[in-house]
Amino acid sequence: MDFCDVQTERMGTAVTESEIKTYKPKGNGLASNSQSHKYPDDFINKIICGDCLELIKSIPDKKIDCVITDPPYGLNKNGIKNDKDLSLFYNILPDCYRVLKDDSYFITFFSTKYLPDIFKNNPFTYFWQFVLYCPEGSVRSPIGFTKYMSCFVFKKGNPKLVRWKTDIFKDTPGKMVEPDEGFIDHPTPKPKHFIKEIMDMTTLENDLILDPFIGSGSTAVASKQLNRKFIGFEVQEEYCLLANKRLVKIKSEILV
Repeated sequence: MDFCDVQTERMGTAVTESEIKTYKPKGNGLASNSQSHKYPDDFINKIICGDCLELIKSIPDKKIDCVITDPPYGLNKNGIKNDKDLSLFYNILPDCYRVLKDDSYFITFFSTKYLPDIFKNNPFTYFWQFVLYCPEGSVRSPIGFTKYMSCFVFKKGNPKLVRWKTDIFKDTPGKMVEPDEGFIDHPTPKPKHFIKEIMDMTTLENDLILDPFIGSGSTAVASKQLNRKFIGFEVQEEYCLLANKRLVKIKSEILV
């Protein structure tokens, strides 16, 4: 599959799952057809199923207002492609820097286990860290169990926060569950309320958010709920479809 797109923006008409369009590549493999995508029409408010390293090359310089993402970071998580090492994260950093506007933020979830590695070959400047406290967390760690996840904020230039809040937030009850959506069938879904808090502090309405590893689609959903635009890349077809289904539900609720 080449890309999945929620096609309609018609006001007053609920978006249904049948309106998700899927496109099959003309060539062999995802990367071979990535050059067929034209910016901005094939990118903005789209979730594109394909190789992020190839797709990002079609975005011109300095078009993105903020990058918010959850990359594969060496945990070898079951169900997550390319999660055995950090090479994919390192390889996409230069293009993320290129497409990001000056005086903007690059925000990424990352493993505490590999924390020192996030600073290696990183073109961005470290700014701060957000923490999501997870009372029901039970991830094994060298000290027993970890009950938080880290989200690191880097900057290009000297951006200003849109508003001040805090740097610690609390997770919603239930593992892999969104209170208004139910179970999210993805190994590592990130809660959209946490992403919305970060997005609200670092971006403005109508800003364009890039998530090159969009996974279950939380960044896209948060963007729509806060009136931001988004671009999402996802290499696994099942998660591309999952993200689009979540968008369909959110758009339907907005139009009701």
